[in-house]
Amino acid sequence: MSDKAILAAEKAQQEVNDCIKQGVSFRLEAGAGAGKTYSLVKALQAIIFDRGARLIKANQRIACITYTEVAKNEIIQEIDSHEAIVVETIHSFCWSFMRHFQSSMRDIINEFEGYKEEIEAQGGIEGKLIEYKRGYFKAYSDKISIKHDDVPLLMARILKLPKVQRLFFQQYPILFIDEYQDTNVQFMDALNEVFISTKFGPLIGFFGDHWQTIHSTDFELKNYDLHAIDKGSNFRSTKKIVDVLNKLRPNLTQSERQQSFMGEACFYHTNSFKGARRTDSHNKGDLPIESVIALKDTLLEDLKKNGWDLKETKVLMLTHNLIASQQGYGQLAKVFGRYKDSFTKKEDPVVQYLADTIEPMCEAFKMKKYGEMFRILGKWPTITCHMDKLKWKNEINQLNELRETKDIGSVISFLLSSEKLPKSKKVLKLEKELKEGLANIENTPLSNSLVKYQRLLKIPYSELINLVFFLGGGTPLATQHGVKGAEYDNVLVILSGGWNHYNWPRFLDLLKTKKINKDHHDGFYRSRNLFYVSISRPKQRLAVLTTQALSANAILAAEELFGVDNVVDIEVPVIDS
Repeated sequence: MSDKAILAAEKAQQEVNDCIKQGVSFRLEAGAGAGKTYSLVKALQAIIFDRGARLIKANQRIACITYTEVAKNEIIQEIDSHEAIVVETIHSFCWSFMRHFQSSMRDIINEFEGYKEEIEAQGGIEGKLIEYKRGYFKAYSDKISIKHDDVPLLMARILKLPKVQRLFFQQYPILFIDEYQDTNVQFMDALNEVFISTKFGPLIGFFGDHWQTIHSTDFELKNYDLHAIDKGSNFRSTKKIVDVLNKLRPNLTQSERQQSFMGEACFYHTNSFKGARRTDSHNKGDLPIESVIALKDTLLEDLKKNGWDLKETKVLMLTHNLIASQQGYGQLAKVFGRYKDSFTKKEDPVVQYLADTIEPMCEAFKMKKYGEMFRILGKWPTITCHMDKLKWKNEINQLNELRETKDIGSVISFLLSSEKLPKSKKVLKLEKELKEGLANIENTPLSNSLVKYQRLLKIPYSELINLVFFLGGGTPLATQHGVKGAEYDNVLVILSGGWNHYNWPRFLDLLKTKKINKDHHDGFYRSRNLFYVSISRPKQRLAVLTTQALSANAILAAEELFGVDNVVDIEVPVIDS
């Protein structure tokens, strides 16, 4: 028997190859588990085989723009770093090309909102070097440094110039865009305006899936004149899971790989719960948080009895609030409120300093990996005698005691006053500003950032340790936003309240009624995409648990996706008061 998934993949790959040979721009739509990167790599390998040597001789290259460094490195490895192919993230690629057009960049940058006043204060822009190094905007007397987010915007404007279009085409006769749905919209629209719609310029291949853009609503390239290729394969999930995905997305049906185990896909709701539900705005109709945690634990135990290996199971939750309360960094999460990137992506300077330097240093010391410890610190210590070694050891031992027993403020104070341990310039600056602010507090209240810093210092340091453990993948829990591209044997998806961008009862109701008005349009598609990403992560078994009350239509939607027999009204454990 032929494997339908392989046949579907081969058909899509042949269409990609035909487009490349005929010089036709295309979009490969590859749903979850279809092997998008595999298709992109196979296309690059075919080009290398067919014309790699000619491209190099003509001083031309194939450009491949990726969304992440991880994807970039994976592709480079797969094509053996072939010199005919340039693989870069969008910011690196755009800057490497447009940095040669200094005069044109100066003309455009002078019109950028938020730039002009500071540029004029530094004597204007005439003749100054435009650079991109640190990722933030700064005007100097001799140069202008541009913001990270403005790089693709600047490239989009640069591409409008005819001379730039000609040079781009001469240098890059073929351009591939990986994860097109997450690529800067202005840059994408510029490619469409100057190349695709005019039928002039490079062949452009878009690889991605517009159902997997989870930070916006939709980006389907409907208005782009492209040859559409659907890759109807799923090499990740079992049949029961693929069936759910196909019912959710009938316009891109997938064939699963041949397998003996059919898998499992179930949906659990809590409509029979008679207790009080939450009434606050973003958690309306939800179970109390203690009940959600207890229900999650009970359900996992039931799934274990039914054959789930919990060591190979990931629990996906919408927000960090629920995870934080379970993993022991709830107070820390509250300090940052809705600005979760401050701690989940370590954008806050204190969290970054402690999580990326101090915690790895302490772990390396604990494991007696002293070479690794000093590699983390970025320098080797000056140890000229036995006393120097003792100082290092004593300071780290004192630090470890504070980490285990005191708050973040105590650890920070010790670190900044220590003789041997690493310091952070940003944290030193915060300490200075807080000291000055407190000295003048009768005249001027503390800024919001200093108030937040002050609150952070009072948090038990153990919460920071717990956060680092979670971010390092040390728990079976994860947010639904954080697992795009990942896969696990078994997945429990918990759909709960907590964020105004997602309303799961409404999403499921609209999925059934299809009555999506203007007010609910963006929210519906944003929820749909996140739901799709979440339920497509498992390889073997899927369970979805909704903790908010559902309408009759929402229940019907679940029954149509999972089957009536696989939709269960689950009993919520009683919490002792």
